[in-house]
Amino acid sequence: MKGNYIKTVYLLIPGFLMAFQGQAFALGKGTSNSNSDSTVLSALAGIGEEVLDWVTWERDKYVVTVYPSLSASSRNGFVYGVAPAVKWNSSRQGKANTLTMNAETSTKNILQLQFEHEWYFHPDWMTSGEAFIISREDLYWLGTDEKEIYFDRREFRLKWDVLANVFPAFWLGAEWLLNNNSFNNAAQVSFSEADLEGHEGGWLFGIGPKIEFDTRHRTISPQKGTWIQVSPSFVGLFDLGKYNYFRLTIDARRYLQLKKDKTTLAFQGMVDYAEPGVPFFEEPQLGGKERLRGIGHPLRETGNAVWLFRGELRQHLWWRLGGVVFAGFGESSDNFQNPFSRTISSVGGGLRLRMLPDDPLNVRFDFGVSSSGTTGFFVSLKEAF
Repeated sequence: MKGNYIKTVYLLIPGFLMAFQGQAFALGKGTSNSNSDSTVLSALAGIGEEVLDWVTWERDKYVVTVYPSLSASSRNGFVYGVAPAVKWNSSRQGKANTLTMNAETSTKNILQLQFEHEWYFHPDWMTSGEAFIISREDLYWLGTDEKEIYFDRREFRLKWDVLANVFPAFWLGAEWLLNNNSFNNAAQVSFSEADLEGHEGGWLFGIGPKIEFDTRHRTISPQKGTWIQVSPSFVGLFDLGKYNYFRLTIDARRYLQLKKDKTTLAFQGMVDYAEPGVPFFEEPQLGGKERLRGIGHPLRETGNAVWLFRGELRQHLWWRLGGVVFAGFGESSDNFQNPFSRTISSVGGGLRLRMLPDDPLNVRFDFGVSSSGTTGFFVSLKEAF
């Protein structure tokens, strides 16, 4: 039954996307009713532009937009808040400086303040990172019987890097991670009884080199080029923090421009490994909004060793709207000795709304399902990869 459901979604989502694109194409072309249809579309686009003008401020050197942050999921409930974004001129051609923020709460009492930035402050230097504070009721699946444990969680996270362009297309630098988690007493007891690493929460500190190869023509929603990142991280150096382990992440992406500013094919392959000793809340994750989107909760499928491969077709539809279809597969386990023993596939689709008239800074709405029976729905800024 589950397999038939997945196959049906595989067929329906691309069909819907093509039908939507075909309808928009037909409305814009010369048919007997094309004039009236085009007038309706133009009117709708005009209304949309007026609405977006209310939340967008454009200047010669920067653009500011403030839009409502609205989403819903089984993990978070109904989430609402504001999400300002700033884009300003970069010192490096083809690259964009961006700062995005989220201030949110939800029907499940989430409180979150998040900042994310990418800044090319010199033609040969850049920095990027994220910082957030969040309080939430979270969920973890414990053991082979997948016992569900709900727990109150408070987390602070700061991840930041600085890179120098040492050769054409090659960037080299360092990355830092500072993280703190605290849980309610009942959850700590359950985690402790299961001998789960990290049951007390606490601080961790990681540092390591970072290497990037980047031939993308732009950093926001690229249409062509290659991006490869290698990130070794040594957590617990100099006895800083409660945890001591090594982690290595290799992320490779390829973008193919099928039609300029219209159609893009994107691929990603990733390997993420952490030594034993990594706390459960920092284990490599297979699912979530930036990995396999058919797994809605990022703590649902985790392990010391994660790999994934996926592809995505991105298509402009009409006005500032675009659509995507995506599929991927991967696995999370204790090691890479049997890398295909528990492979999970994921498939889905979504819509894109371009926030700025001349820049592909998108709000994305994605829905996915997985072969393990899970689903995911995400609303966020920028592409998943």
